[in-house]
Amino acid sequence: MTNQRYDAIIIGSGIGGGTCARRLRDGGMRVAMIERERIGGETARWASIPSATLLGPANLLWRMREAAGAKSPSLTGAADEAGEAAIQGESLEQLANEAQVEYLRHEGMGIYLGAATITGPGRVAVGDQTLETERIVIATGSDPYVPAIEGLVDSGFWTAREAISFSSLPQHVVILTGMGTHAIELAQMFRMYSSEVTLVASTKRLIPQEDPEVGELMAEHLHQSAVRVLLGRSARKVEPGPEETREVTLDDGRHVRGQALVVAMGRTPRVAGLGLERMGIQMVGQGIRVDPYCRAAAGIWAVGDVTGSGSYIHMAQYQARIAADDILGHPHPASYISVPRITFTDPLVAATGLTLAQAREQGIDVASVTVDLSEEPMRPDTAAPYAQSGIPLAERRGVDGKLTLHADRGRGTLIGAWAVAPNAGDWIQHALFAIRAETPLTVLHDMFEQFPSFSEVYLGAVERLMG
Repeated sequence: MTNQRYDAIIIGSGIGGGTCARRLRDGGMRVAMIERERIGGETARWASIPSATLLGPANLLWRMREAAGAKSPSLTGAADEAGEAAIQGESLEQLANEAQVEYLRHEGMGIYLGAATITGPGRVAVGDQTLETERIVIATGSDPYVPAIEGLVDSGFWTAREAISFSSLPQHVVILTGMGTHAIELAQMFRMYSSEVTLVASTKRLIPQEDPEVGELMAEHLHQSAVRVLLGRSARKVEPGPEETREVTLDDGRHVRGQALVVAMGRTPRVAGLGLERMGIQMVGQGIRVDPYCRAAAGIWAVGDVTGSGSYIHMAQYQARIAADDILGHPHPASYISVPRITFTDPLVAATGLTLAQAREQGIDVASVTVDLSEEPMRPDTAAPYAQSGIPLAERRGVDGKLTLHADRGRGTLIGAWAVAPNAGDWIQHALFAIRAETPLTVLHDMFEQFPSFSEVYLGAVERLMG
């Protein structure tokens, strides 16, 4: 068979691969994309996008019941049926590739379905075909990490994929987790749809990569919603239990049992079978080593989860732009000084920049301020637009949640921030931009918006940082 030649070949069609391919195509290149599973990748079908979608309607149903005076956070009866219909109907329809393949080919993209192997410089084999190019981009994503637990495979378990594509809602779910945050999202999702949930975390606190109070706040919210949380515990053995359940033996001798067992222990880069060893590509930590331009080796770039930079849509898209621009001849280095870290929980967890521990490890003289949004009254100088509400000024308070800002005393700039509150993923952008631009606190204090909302919370926190 005659070899096909392209200006660039993208291995993986997820968020990172798709973004890079389109940018290169728009730059005038002839591009091929190779996908071994489904066009769109993990994020679009089983990860971040479904997480936000599934938690959205669930939260709406929950809050409707609360408004009607329900005493329990769980949903029952018709609400259960509505929730399960939302899961099956809204998120899981049309997993087939045909429409996406046809669309991409119509857009001028070469699409090849199958596992890819780099057989040599500029050569990629897929099925019985060999494609040639001078530029290869690896965007294969990551796979769920499955720990070596006695009896786990034989007893059966779910990963995140099965956890959002079930056909029957389990009565009790056991979720095993470590450093990951997706397990918390799944725990809340199942609880909101009325399942009993036990979350077993091998770490001593939830979300240990963030400041301690973040995990403490989420543990409190899980407790309030009747999720059983066991911290600092690991599974030692899994075996079939009565009535088609799985029984998990923990390292302290306790047993937990559920109709479904979900393993959400993090992810590992998907590199098996790619032939990276032939090209001198190095692995470091949790992924492929790349330079600031996402170059992994001569003529090879890597973007997204496979680089171990974090399982975020925005990170994959950002690195895809960095790699594409380098390939197109106008390189600019990546900067990871202020990457938003979002967890689709209720309330949302959003963070960016350095944690307090990281800042201190770098020898920074840190000033930190935490604002409790529920206790932050509206400032008199911004109350006028709300005067017609009839609510006394002292009672016009914010939403339930917290915001923490970390600043470098010496430079007078923000270096980190986190928030646990509704819509925190949106208004953490204030801090993200300030950290990235190294905006002085004096400038942040002098900022104003046309409709003061969460900006007032920042203003109060900045004033406290400035003393």
